[in-house]
Amino acid sequence: MTGSGPRLDGVSDAIAAASWFAAVGEAWTAADQSEAESYANTLQPDALRIAIAHDWHDAARITQDTGWSRTWWNVEEQQRQELTLAAEHLFGRHAVMTALSAVMAMAGDLVHGKAALAAARAGIADPALTRVAAGAAAMACHQLAVATIAQAPEDHPFGIKFRLFAAGRWPLCVVGESLYVF
Repeated sequence: MTGSGPRLDGVSDAIAAASWFAAVGEAWTAADQSEAESYANTLQPDALRIAIAHDWHDAARITQDTGWSRTWWNVEEQQRQELTLAAEHLFGRHAVMTALSAVMAMAGDLVHGKAALAAARAGIADPALTRVAAGAAAMACHQLAVATIAQAPEDHPFGIKFRLFAAGRWPLCVVGESLYVF
């Protein structure tokens, strides 16, 4: 364990600069497709196809699908726990939790506002859906911060997932053999 705490200035800057939800419902780019495929391959190599949610109503339907993959959730949760332990080994539990709390305090209101704005621009007035979108974005911020503190490589699934959000997309969930992205 080192004497200094984790530095997350780059994470805070990335969160502030991200184009949260700005590209949802827009045409896909080659970069979007590439990042989504990279993220899918970190979850289940060659097993997931990319499926696109076309609008906020479609996104709501997909996020409410009871057939979402618990395996996907468990893979991410296991990775989060492993990275948290690695980060705590490097910096100590208190320093890690303090740094993560600061990131989440900064990210929470920001991503909620961006989700609400994007939904409103699309004519959607659904506070529950806005909270789901903001919660997913906040989780991506937390995951990126944990990966950064643990010194995970940039191609870690949490880095890729964050880049999808930063590009204005919303990785929704895995249902069946599909990773849905809005």
